[in-house]
Amino acid sequence: MKKLLFLSILSGLLLSFSWPGIGVFPLIFVAFIPLFLVEKYFLDYRGRTSWKVFGYSFLTFFIFNITTTYWVWHASVGGSIAAFIINSLLMSLAFVLFHKVKRVLGKRRGYFALIFFWISIEYLHLHWELAWPWLTLGNIFATIPGIVQWYEFTGVLGGSMWVLVINILLFIWWDSERIKKKLILPFTIVLIPILLSLSLNTEFDEDKTIEVVIVQPNIDSYDESSFNIDTFIALSESKITESTELLLAPETVLQGRRDENNLIKYSDIDKLLKLQERYPKINILIGATTIKNNNVYNSAIFMSKDKNPIFHHKTKLVPGAESIPYPAIFNRFKNLLSVELDGAVGHYTKGKDITVFRNEKVDILPLICYESVFGYVITGKKSNIIAVITNDGWWRNTAGHKQHFQYARLRAIEQRKSIVRSANTGISGIIHPNGKVIEKTNWEEEIAINVKVPLNDKVTFYNRYGDYIGRIFSFVAVLLLLSSFVKKRIKKIPS
Repeated sequence: MKKLLFLSILSGLLLSFSWPGIGVFPLIFVAFIPLFLVEKYFLDYRGRTSWKVFGYSFLTFFIFNITTTYWVWHASVGGSIAAFIINSLLMSLAFVLFHKVKRVLGKRRGYFALIFFWISIEYLHLHWELAWPWLTLGNIFATIPGIVQWYEFTGVLGGSMWVLVINILLFIWWDSERIKKKLILPFTIVLIPILLSLSLNTEFDEDKTIEVVIVQPNIDSYDESSFNIDTFIALSESKITESTELLLAPETVLQGRRDENNLIKYSDIDKLLKLQERYPKINILIGATTIKNNNVYNSAIFMSKDKNPIFHHKTKLVPGAESIPYPAIFNRFKNLLSVELDGAVGHYTKGKDITVFRNEKVDILPLICYESVFGYVITGKKSNIIAVITNDGWWRNTAGHKQHFQYARLRAIEQRKSIVRSANTGISGIIHPNGKVIEKTNWEEEIAINVKVPLNDKVTFYNRYGDYIGRIFSFVAVLLLLSSFVKKRIKKIPS
């Protein structure tokens, strides 16, 4: 019992200490091995062992969740507890299904099934109302994008598959004769994607660029009165030149709600329009809470010189804080799950689709905060630059804002687009289409930076086909469950 407990805790710690902003990534390639030993122990038992496998795996994944995303606690105590439990349950479900199928279909098919179950659940976790893909295994490589340049073909789910395959192969080697020759296969599987990354052309034509000013105003997320439009404009003008074509400002930086049908009546909007008069080339992309048809939106406003403002409504709302998932179940807990954002506790309306902001020179794809963790939301969209606006101040100075910035590097690779990122408090900067950070700011720094941003029209395989791995693996996972069920029923039929 103590040994099994130790192995479960060890797996949880290995997963945790491999994560961006916390530890060393190579640990991820062995992190599942202790938990595989726990599962193997129960596989030899007769009787009902699924609940025991579930209990030990839940301990592993609860440790993983709480140590890597502890910072959610700062924004919402109830929401963080719910997230820790639900995410751990889903991860444990994948492991229990693997255990049950392995008992029926055998070891080889069982390990094969784990990959399909795990990625299916990661895929589900992108699409339901409790979506929380922060701990998708493929995110582990955000700080070392040089070895996952192939994400332009697979997205992060390809990275999840890579992690699981290597863990399984190393465990099979450990659990057998441990012949050195048999290590060739797992090490080959490690090397092939890295060599593929090195062989890909990650340098792009930088003849076409635009000049962007990124503003990080460093406003206290918990004190709306700390924002001053005049201070913001002065900070912006300290870096704006006659050649500046885009001014980028953070999520919900304009305090209070704005009526989309009468934007001009607000004094801060009027001051931004006057700023445009002083700099005729400039377009402004800024975050605000807006109202349309009695719906409240977390919005990005694009103010172009000769056009009416265009709005993008956030399509991925943070469960609890911005929306109440499955309200019939969770509405009674909304005060426990959320923080108040512009008076809209869990009552933002979800946008229908990503709105690309287009003018004669550049097509800008905006992502608001949480949207930037979802690679698939951009698929099928044509643009030549991605603009991320966010407010990471809710999490305070923790690993949260660092992870959030690093994940944007994976979006750059998936789409082969430059990313400009404006954080209220967090990390602002520019990321190259190969995931390299060109320039970034520091936490709690009031600053504006002027950057030349390369434009790229390339359409990647991932942009065309999205999370095809998730769709295929989900289909196969269902087939594996059906196959296991049928085979188990056949065994029970008397001969």
